[in-house]
Amino acid sequence: MTALTPRERTWQTLNHQEPDKVPLDLNGTCCTALTLEAYNNLRDYLDLAPDEQPDISSRVMMSIRSRQDLLLRYEVDTRTIHLKPPCVNKEREMPDGSFYDGYDIRWRPASYYYDAVERPLAQATIHDLDQATWPDPSDPGLVKGLRDEVRQLYETTSYCLVADMPAFGPFEGCGLTRGYEQFFVDLYTDYAFAEALLDKFTETLIEFLAVLLGEVGDFIQVVAVGDDVAMQTGPFMSTPMYRHFVKPRHKKVFDFIHSHTKAKIFYHSCGSVYDLIPDFIEEGIDILNPVQTSAARMDLGRLKREFGKELCFWGGGIDIQTQLPVYSPQKIEEEVKRTLDIMAPGGGYVFFPTHNIQADVTPQRIDSLFIAVLRHRNYQSF
Repeated sequence: MTALTPRERTWQTLNHQEPDKVPLDLNGTCCTALTLEAYNNLRDYLDLAPDEQPDISSRVMMSIRSRQDLLLRYEVDTRTIHLKPPCVNKEREMPDGSFYDGYDIRWRPASYYYDAVERPLAQATIHDLDQATWPDPSDPGLVKGLRDEVRQLYETTSYCLVADMPAFGPFEGCGLTRGYEQFFVDLYTDYAFAEALLDKFTETLIEFLAVLLGEVGDFIQVVAVGDDVAMQTGPFMSTPMYRHFVKPRHKKVFDFIHSHTKAKIFYHSCGSVYDLIPDFIEEGIDILNPVQTSAARMDLGRLKREFGKELCFWGGGIDIQTQLPVYSPQKIEEEVKRTLDIMAPGGGYVFFPTHNIQADVTPQRIDSLFIAVLRHRNYQSF
């Protein structure tokens, strides 16, 4: 087979065709990246120059947009596109190292991450929502120079361009600003408030997507949206409750995306989402991220057999909780090959582990992971 460009390769696999190689992602999104300590350790291990000003894609998760030298080393097929920091509605820094984000959530450092320690809508009523603090999608800083930069990247390179998540998804946003326990109470006892809050986050996300796609929608191949609706054992709520409260909002978001770009929709939710996958497909998502194999019923072979003709899978197969931190390089390579043997046939699979690579993964294991992918990703080997 003739060698394809990264953009061609990824587009073919996202259309359920077999390209020359399985596409490989690294920091296409803030959920498919190295975290800061893992990134610095890997650069040191590879004798790459220290990154004095790492580009943080998610401050809360401390995920990093890797420099070009690392992406070239591992033949990464993707490049990330993202809104820029606002010039007006900036994060508010506090003396203790915590900060307030655009929703007025206060985040405090906790080991390798930030924890939400103040929920701005914890005591709110439905009448408070319009007066609450919301990020401003019209902030001119978000798109300053963005279209020209992305046009140049599109015209002068052949990478698959991935628009990263511009704002919280509706369910996750409600949980973070209200507090998950209180929001679950709202879903049972205060329907009007719960639906008004879900609508507010849905509208806000669409407004940010409108800005992002208005600038770069004609250049990108993938647009990412994140909304964690599950935990290790299953969805946060029953399927009927999901279908009543969340599914209509997700569909509204995904319909908007499909009407404003030809790009594929990448949807991120951690956890055991197996029960909701038929709903995701009905809503119009093209790509599910990740396949969290340590979660219940998220078996690679089962998901590929049952949903692989309708849905693409991006990430998963090498678990960052139970496998990558402890496996030997040889065992990592065996697991990479097993994953590719299951997921690659018929296209529809982009390689990355189940989530951001954490600080507890040694640089040798990270290097072994990507080298193994490069060694085994040719379609002639399946």
